[in-house]
Amino acid sequence: MARGLKRLVFVVVLLGILAGVFYAADNFLIPALRHSPSQAASETTVTVTSTTTTSTTLSRTDQVVTGADRYATAIALSKLGFPSGAPAVVLAPGDTWTNAVCAAPLAAAYGGPLLLISPNGVDSNLTDEIKRLNPSQVFLVDVAHSTKVTNQLKTLLGKPTVTNLSGNDRYETAVLIANQVKDKVGSVSKVVIAPGDSFAEAIAVAPLAAAKGWPILLSPANGNAPIATTDAIAALGATSALEVGTVAKLDLTDIVREAGSDSYETSVLIAKYAATQGLSFTHTAIATGEDFPDGLAAGPFLALDKGILLLAKGQQLPASVLSLLTDNLKDIRTLDFISLPDLAADMSATGTTIPSPGDAGASTSSTDTSTTTTT
Repeated sequence: MARGLKRLVFVVVLLGILAGVFYAADNFLIPALRHSPSQAASETTVTVTSTTTTSTTLSRTDQVVTGADRYATAIALSKLGFPSGAPAVVLAPGDTWTNAVCAAPLAAAYGGPLLLISPNGVDSNLTDEIKRLNPSQVFLVDVAHSTKVTNQLKTLLGKPTVTNLSGNDRYETAVLIANQVKDKVGSVSKVVIAPGDSFAEAIAVAPLAAAKGWPILLSPANGNAPIATTDAIAALGATSALEVGTVAKLDLTDIVREAGSDSYETSVLIAKYAATQGLSFTHTAIATGEDFPDGLAAGPFLALDKGILLLAKGQQLPASVLSLLTDNLKDIRTLDFISLPDLAADMSATGTTIPSPGDAGASTSSTDTSTTTTT
């Protein structure tokens, strides 16, 4: 009886072992043999997050960064640049550029994004983004109804430090912003002088100015600089200046002037100069030069990793800008099209970048690019 029981136990154990071997072969050994090395080598792993595309095999990330409007696009850039929040936020009008174009160095100095606010105040989308960022300091650059906005911010954030920067004109507002930049960075060796009657040059130089801690002051394109500007240069202690798109007369001997035949050629000269000052084409963004909001919000975003901004004319690149981009395309690892989906598609069609924005997260064996759209 005992001997029979032992035989039964032996048979049960043997059957269990055989079943385990069969299971392992069926689930692991046979599939592995079927999966040839050539198939494994052809697969591409692409991880797509809510804002960008990262790949272990692709060398450049192409992004169309856009929102439903200019305000939403600025929020999209804020989410890309500051995914974990920020200690400070700069709010600037989304409907007028005159006092806002100098604000990028301010945002960068205090470590936060530049968001756009509508004339009606803080709407629900902006509310959500400010809550997400949770800043302890907010700067209002010539924001309408500043008292109302300040109260809204206190309701959202508790007791933030809110600083209202609004002068009698664009030149005085630029000086107020410059003083705040100096207070944070400590010393200012160089200032940027941009035209007070055009926004494109100030937008193009904003990433450089923001990355270097150089305040942007304003002057007419021709003639003498305003007294407010010249007095500010002396008060800041700056000993040199970069003039972009203007030949304003300054009481300085160390002046670099970058001015082309139009705003687009000037932006090319600025980009080339930026590359000599520690910025690089590794992260390049393209925004329209025909309106200010997208390029304005891009300034502090690009300054985070010393990127360069190029200007498009509508949904196309002027010849000088396209030439510069083509010459430096091999160095680009992130290429952002800010509210320029048609340009991204056109460049894809001509082979400058592949695939198109519609192929989010796609990959190709003929080129080293991937594309994603941020909304």
